[in-house]
Amino acid sequence: MFRYLKILYYLFYRPKIFFPRRNYSMHDEDIFLMEYFRSKNNGFYIDVGCYHPFEGNNTQCLYKKGWSGMNIDISELSILLFNFARKRDINIFSGISNKEEKLEMFYRKEINMLNTLDEKIAKIHFKNGYLSKSIRSNTLNFFLEKNNINSKIDFLNIDVEGKELEVLESFSIEKFNPTLICIEIHNKEKMYDESLLYLKNNEVYNYLLKHKYKIVWNKKYSFIFEKTV
Repeated sequence: MFRYLKILYYLFYRPKIFFPRRNYSMHDEDIFLMEYFRSKNNGFYIDVGCYHPFEGNNTQCLYKKGWSGMNIDISELSILLFNFARKRDINIFSGISNKEEKLEMFYRKEINMLNTLDEKIAKIHFKNGYLSKSIRSNTLNFFLEKNNINSKIDFLNIDVEGKELEVLESFSIEKFNPTLICIEIHNKEKMYDESLLYLKNNEVYNYLLKHKYKIVWNKKYSFIFEKTV
């Protein structure tokens, strides 16, 4: 009974989500996604750093549309919520890195969108201190192969607080060929730089450029890239 009440508390009461919404994303990413994929009713997504099934989530509207996918997070509570709310999805409690290993997770609360595997990021976000614990980690390729995912990925969402490049490098981008990739890219000098000139020196941006992706949408530090060929 307590476990069930805990799930309901973190799913609905804590984020104050009592009724279905038109969209769930933090910066309206899902409004763009629903328009882009308006004719596709059975797509497949991967969400690395999924955090919460509803609050600030970029794939909930796609799930409601009939899609399914794989959700991965370093918070065991996050995955408990996804197991309850996303019955069609594959939900995995793990970190993502370039090899199988144990890593330190830095966190302030059991579930928090700023939890991270990067202690430098933790020191920035958690000014009043933070906790740490060891969690397992593996490549994205490992989990795709383990779950027999061999087809094209329609949408890849990455929100991992400082480890974005490691996630990209941990799977075969040419094989799975995501149509769209949503990812955070921060300007370390100026949080919201609308000129986007800082991108030319950013490793994530240049990695995606190298693999034939271009920006088709952005707001603040959130970017959506489209495969061009």
